[in-house]
Amino acid sequence: MLKRLFKNKRELFLILLHLAIGFSVFVLPFLSKLLSLIVLFGSFFVVLVARNKTFAVLLCCAYVATSDVFFRMTGGLFFYELHKYLLIALPLLAIVYDFASVKGYVYLVYILLLLSTIVITEYNLNDEVRKMIAFNLSGPVSLGFFAFFCYKKKVTMKQLSKVFLYSALPVVSIAVYLFLYNPSVKEVVTGTASNFATSGGFGPNQVATILGAGIFVFITRLIINKMSKIQMLIEFSILCVIVFRGLVTFSRGGILVALIASIVFCAMVFLKGNSKYVLKVVRMFAFFVISGVVLWLYTVSRTSGLIENRYTNKNALGQEKKDVTTGRKQLILVEFQAFFENPVFGIGVGKNKEYRQERTGIVAASHNEFSRILAEHGTFGLVAFLILLLTPLILRLENRNNIYFYSCLIIWLLTINHSAMRIAFPSFIYGLAVLDVHFEKKRPIEAKKKALQS
Repeated sequence: MLKRLFKNKRELFLILLHLAIGFSVFVLPFLSKLLSLIVLFGSFFVVLVARNKTFAVLLCCAYVATSDVFFRMTGGLFFYELHKYLLIALPLLAIVYDFASVKGYVYLVYILLLLSTIVITEYNLNDEVRKMIAFNLSGPVSLGFFAFFCYKKKVTMKQLSKVFLYSALPVVSIAVYLFLYNPSVKEVVTGTASNFATSGGFGPNQVATILGAGIFVFITRLIINKMSKIQMLIEFSILCVIVFRGLVTFSRGGILVALIASIVFCAMVFLKGNSKYVLKVVRMFAFFVISGVVLWLYTVSRTSGLIENRYTNKNALGQEKKDVTTGRKQLILVEFQAFFENPVFGIGVGKNKEYRQERTGIVAASHNEFSRILAEHGTFGLVAFLILLLTPLILRLENRNNIYFYSCLIIWLLTINHSAMRIAFPSFIYGLAVLDVHFEKKRPIEAKKKALQS
């Protein structure tokens, strides 16, 4: 009986462990740095000793890609961009052992196009050049190296599902930490602006983006993964908590991206799946819609209706705002202006902030990677972006097995256009779109019995 209830004991253990990690880090903050060190050195160790280095890198990078926000918000990182560099170092370590399997050379062209702009950029002596370059290029370059590693790497659908689970584990810890940091939402929500108090004292945009990633993963797991009823109940409960905490950050981008990607995933399973999965998708979709409505009404009541104003583009008084982009449209237009003034080489890496301040007096960033890459890299940036956009689409013509493909590409594209490349997650999710995914061949019953006996 217990064996049937706890069918996936390891998965349940990992999920419950990360519930405990969220609680422990809140109670004992110094544990965040200790856990950060464990993730750092543990990732290298796992990749070094693993026989299947491709799978090991994917698992480690999945965890690294979403845990950076958790360690940032809890003060665990030893330097801010650490996890982006890990998305470079871990794949390169595996490549050293198996260089012959690497096929993504087009992404080296992409990286060279971005780095070449540094050479022609003029920097003032008082510029913090290293920080400027690292802040603007660590994300795009980590994407390039991770995609270089992932391109046409063969993985099974079962392995890919496990990779997604590992990416969701830090999100579980974040949800627990947010609940402990701010148990009473009603007391701190007084307006419709992005709320730092409900985001663990950290950037709401980044927190909502990672919570959105967790929402997508748990929705897809509940649709296609086989699990016991008790595990389904646990994962659905966690999903509800993540959705609620994501909504009350009042940062819309990450939540809307998760919603769109989940709908696309359901459509893919509906169109490509067999009758068994199609029926399950229809049932689960209806269940999610009903649960979503109930959760939305609960969130509306806990925020005194302000969350409804936020998502309908109104202020706290219920008056409709003129600009749905909260001022980012103007900043994006300024970056396009920079591109038109410097169409070949752009204004230079890290010069966007200076240019924007001179033209508008505004220090805030647009958080749009497409307009930034055009402004700072010019035509080189345009070509680099086209490589990112077209390469996975061309690969899709060869391999249509990856039911996560369109969801991954949509999450990457939409995320970099509302949160740029400030966190490691967009680099990771893009890499999953260029994997060569295949289904495991079902072994004959007799072969299974022999395998079990041996």
